[in-house]
Amino acid sequence: MKVKSFMNKWYNNNFYDGGGSTTKEYSNFQQNYRSVLKEIGNDIGFELHSFSKNHYEFSAVMQSIISKQFYYISISDVRYWKNEWADHILYRTMEHEKDWTGGSNQYSSLNDLSENLINLDKQIIRNLELKNNSQVSYSPQTEKTIYEDFESEYDY
Repeated sequence: MKVKSFMNKWYNNNFYDGGGSTTKEYSNFQQNYRSVLKEIGNDIGFELHSFSKNHYEFSAVMQSIISKQFYYISISDVRYWKNEWADHILYRTMEHEKDWTGGSNQYSSLNDLSENLINLDKQIIRNLELKNNSQVSYSPQTEKTIYEDFESEYDY
């Protein structure tokens, strides 16, 4: 399910408490959201590493195929924070796949999540290159950077 059709289907929906268990409606929403995250990942060179279902909220871990960096994504409880699942998604870097405290919190809309993850990953790649270049002696050869390979491999 693509982002646009997902947004058309679920935006402004009122989710109601199922009396102790999640409703079928929320389960469908969560399943659709997971599919959207997988598609976003496929489009930008990320994998959906894990998806943690919760009671009217969820978190996910995505990993960049190029940088191998992990990213944490989370939405607020959809019953109390209408449309924040679309307009105010928490995302941040992770030191490893189980780092739940991670880097600085950042927020994105679902429409901008792809671009924001790409930009953050580019920053990670640049930092890795700077670190690697400072550890290697000067070489006058011009080589393609990981970042240039990333841009040519994934059309965004």
